[in-house]
Amino acid sequence: MKVFRAFLLLCLIFSGCNTVNNGLIIHSNFEPGENEAEESSCWTLHGAVLSDDSIVGHGSIYFDGVDDYVEYPKDRIYFDGDYSISVWVKWKDCKMWNRIMDFNQDAPMSGNAVTWLIGRPAQGSENSLWFDQWVTYEGNAVESIVEQMTSPGEAYLGYDVKLNRWDHYVIVYDSSVDNPLGVVRNKKGLNVPYEGKVTFYLNGEKMGESYRCLKPQPISTSCNWLGRSRFAPDPFFNGWMDDFRIYDRKLSKKEINALYDLRNK
Repeated sequence: MKVFRAFLLLCLIFSGCNTVNNGLIIHSNFEPGENEAEESSCWTLHGAVLSDDSIVGHGSIYFDGVDDYVEYPKDRIYFDGDYSISVWVKWKDCKMWNRIMDFNQDAPMSGNAVTWLIGRPAQGSENSLWFDQWVTYEGNAVESIVEQMTSPGEAYLGYDVKLNRWDHYVIVYDSSVDNPLGVVRNKKGLNVPYEGKVTFYLNGEKMGESYRCLKPQPISTSCNWLGRSRFAPDPFFNGWMDDFRIYDRKLSKKEINALYDLRNK
């Protein structure tokens, strides 16, 4: 195990991209015994099991789609300003409102949250990948999706997921980008402060971007889950995940390519 990780580190250094582990808030490669090693790798399995069907290293997590999920520690600040999220995903089955991740509050729709999900299908497609955020603004909890009933929806990342194959997903949130939308009033009459830009990368290449995004606040989240929604009726994730990472900064294109190159070949 140590030899394998040392080999990966040498590969990154020789590729000129030895910064890929800087700024990690979470790094879970789901290797046996990993969750006892260090705080950034601390996770708890709820039904989900370790699997040897992996894309990075020798282990991944399998979710049965019934009641499996992975939990991260409560009441920690995972998102504050710029951030990046990286994960390898292999979907066995896919349903609307499936979550890749949901880092949320005890009561949904009550404050800071970051959610990556399958949303309402775009016209002529299915399994539409969405990204959604919540913040507190002017004393109210507001969502990055203003017109929730639109199709394909304002949270759509321009990609429909494929089943039964490993794909590398990366979200990069850049708060410094000038957002042309500004403050928009939603259907409830509440102001939504759009700020920055979200960019989605698939297998090392830019796939889509959105200005329907909110700058996170330094507020902790209580329900920090992979594979499960904070909304009880929503279905659980069915498939595998590997090498899950959250960074407290923007990843560069070079670093995203370096993460993609960590895959088993």
